[in-house]
Amino acid sequence: MEPCEAPVRLLPLPLPPVHGEVFGWYLHRLAAADQVTASQLAKSLTPFKNAQVGKRTDTLWRWTPMVLPRLAILTGLTPETLRMLLPAIARVEARTAGDVVRYRRRLYVACSHWMHRRGIIRPVLAHRPADLQLYHRHGIWLDGNRHYRVGHLPELVTAEHRHRRIARRLPDTLEAATKEAQHLVRPWLLNKNQPHLLSRWNDRLAQIPPKEAIYGHIIRRRVDEREYIATYPELVALLGMVADLAWRALRAPRRWANLSRHRRSITAVYTEAEQRLNVPTLREKLRSHAFSNDAFFRWTDSLGRSLMLVTTPDDYDALQDESQ
Repeated sequence: MEPCEAPVRLLPLPLPPVHGEVFGWYLHRLAAADQVTASQLAKSLTPFKNAQVGKRTDTLWRWTPMVLPRLAILTGLTPETLRMLLPAIARVEARTAGDVVRYRRRLYVACSHWMHRRGIIRPVLAHRPADLQLYHRHGIWLDGNRHYRVGHLPELVTAEHRHRRIARRLPDTLEAATKEAQHLVRPWLLNKNQPHLLSRWNDRLAQIPPKEAIYGHIIRRRVDEREYIATYPELVALLGMVADLAWRALRAPRRWANLSRHRRSITAVYTEAEQRLNVPTLREKLRSHAFSNDAFFRWTDSLGRSLMLVTTPDDYDALQDESQ
C-alpha cells in the first residue's frame, strides 16, 4: 500500500498554519514539531511518489485535491480553515477545476511579536496581501528583510489604514496602480526635482532606525528599503488617485479630443496630486527638459500629445494652474 493510500490520523502536535503561510514552510514546521520529516508527511498527502518539499515549495504542480481532506485529518482543522489559511491548497483545487491560476510570489516574514504570542519562536514565511506593509499594533514594517520599528511615525500608520481602504475600494486596478505609483515617487527622490517632498523624506529617513532584526537568509533585501518606507505616505496618497478609474480615464483622452482640453486635463491631474500630497506645486523647472521627462508628466500624457503644445515659454506657462 502506498503511503498516500494508508489511513492517516491526528498528529501528536497538530500545529495550525499562519494565515497565508507558504505550504512547504508549514509542512516543515509541522514535521519538526512531530519529529518526522517533511517528505514523510508529503508522501502521506499526495500520490506523487517523488514528492520532495522544500521550505519554499508552494506551487504543488503535481499534487491533487486529496491533499486537503488528508491534511485536515492530520491537523484536526476543517478543510474550510485550511483552504483559507494556505493559498497553495486553493490553487491546487482551482487548477484541478480547470481555472486559470495566477501565481503571485509576494512573500514576507510574519511579525515576530505576533508569532511569539502564538508560541512560534522561529520566523514564518507567508504570502503578503498587497495592502499589508506594516503591523500597526507593534509599529513593525513588514515589507522587507528587516523589521524596522516605525510606530513613532504616525503618518506611516495612517497611510497603512488608507492603503487598506483603497485596496477594498479599488481591487481591480490596485496591482497595476501600485507599480505606477512607485515609478512616480522613486524618480522624485533620486532626481531631487521636488524640494518640498525631498525635505519631508529626509526628515523621515533620519527617524528610521538604522539597524533592526534582519532575515536576509529568508527574504531578499530591497535596494531602496529605507527609502521606500520614507516615501510610503506619499505613495499611498498618489495611489488613491492613480487607481481611481475616473482619473485613469481623464489622463488618456480619445485621440480626437481637443488639445486644449487635453492640456486642461493635465493641469487638473497635477492640481489634484498637489492637494493629495499637500505641496504647493509639483510643476518644477517648467522650461527645462526635466519637466517633460518627469515620470508624473509622462503618466498624465502617456501618448505624448501635449508635447506638441510645449514649444514656446508661453506654452509652458499654459501648463500651470489656470486659476492662478
